[in-house]
Amino acid sequence: TPDGAEFTAEGRWEGSLLREPRGEGGFGYDPLFQPADADGRSSAELTAEEKNARSHRGKALRALAPHIAAFV
Repeated sequence: TPDGAEFTAEGRWEGSLLREPRGEGGFGYDPLFQPADADGRSSAELTAEEKNARSHRGKALRALAPHIAAFV
């Protein structure tokens, strides 16, 4: 922040690693990550909207949003 305060947030997305890649979407580890909350689909098989709603990055950003909004 302008006065030097810092905010951090952590997001977690529970799941397991697959032995074989599945799906065409996403990037990096997405075809190898099976989220616990995705009905057996890999992260690469989720729509962008589904992935953003569940992902660790999305959870962390939503936790930071009120702090960011206070300075906009």
